[in-house]
Amino acid sequence: MSKDHPTVPGRVPPSVVALAEVPVTPAAEAVTKVRIARTITKGRNGSNLMLGAAWMDPGERTNVWSSRGQDDTAEGDHWYGPVEETYFIIRGRLRLTWDEGHFDLGPDDSVYLAPGWTYHLENTGDEPAFFTYSMTPSQE
Repeated sequence: MSKDHPTVPGRVPPSVVALAEVPVTPAAEAVTKVRIARTITKGRNGSNLMLGAAWMDPGERTNVWSSRGQDDTAEGDHWYGPVEETYFIIRGRLRLTWDEGHFDLGPDDSVYLAPGWTYHLENTGDEPAFFTYSMTPSQE
């Protein structure tokens, strides 16, 4: 910080996090069972919004996750609580299935996931998929 712009106590300054500097969580250890890297987090940046990247191989599928007000998941699934989530698909073909249907997604598609539903993703294409996601409130 320059002397013209001192840090104010309780105020979080802007920060940059390079994806290459964040450890990738292997699918077997990730809450949704696909490779993820959480880049912007409450712990790392003081953010109430979490931002991450995810990779899915052809045919790979997440477990089911829920953003309902109470935990209604089966064993092996994941409950986030009432969170809002977004995705931006960079490459690959994905199918997002939710309680009342599904959406087929491809490059340059953005998705909003409202709280109160259950979801899962599947790579329906023949190439690896890569996308970014955000969630609020932050999970870590």
